[in-house]
Amino acid sequence: MQELVLFDIDGVLFDTERFGKLLRSRFVAILGISEEELISANADYYSKLSERTDFDPHGITAYLSHRYGKDVVKLNKVFWEEEDLYQESLFPETLEVLEKLKDKKTLGVFSQGNEELQNRKLDAARLRDYFSSEYVFIHKRKLSDEAIELLPREATFVDNKHDVVEALQKFVDVIWINRKSEESDPEIKTIHSLTELTTDN
Repeated sequence: MQELVLFDIDGVLFDTERFGKLLRSRFVAILGISEEELISANADYYSKLSERTDFDPHGITAYLSHRYGKDVVKLNKVFWEEEDLYQESLFPETLEVLEKLKDKKTLGVFSQGNEELQNRKLDAARLRDYFSSEYVFIHKRKLSDEAIELLPREATFVDNKHDVVEALQKFVDVIWINRKSEESDPEIKTIHSLTELTTDN
């Protein structure tokens, strides 16, 4: 049986900071406001959420539409019809690494956030075909008891959040991808680019 490797989406395969910048540039053009105004409006929206993973693309577009008196349809099109911003938001090595691994390992996803948006990322960025459908797990909170119960114990899990890999190492093998610095954790396997997953294959 092939080794099972599960990836988080955000911060691992998908550069959410770049995605946010691309979204903002398109929203600014539609709303006719400055980027500073949009950042402030986004902060107001997030302040009303219990957790950042409660973010809902329909919620933010409805909020911005109401706040600035603009057509929500145009804002929604950015999320649901424009695929290029998803493809441009992949980390540079993502597709190459998945291409190299797909025939050697069984690949999957263990992620959190808005299920509709996370699935949109997989489809619009053309990642879906790399992953086995039975191993795509998207939860609102991946450290919830329900999510952990469904996590396949034979998996190796790659995540960029240190607190997440620290918590999940009790259940599965984990790899921390630290894209922010050269720091490594002596107790947890650490990489700084997905390319490092292909060096021993």
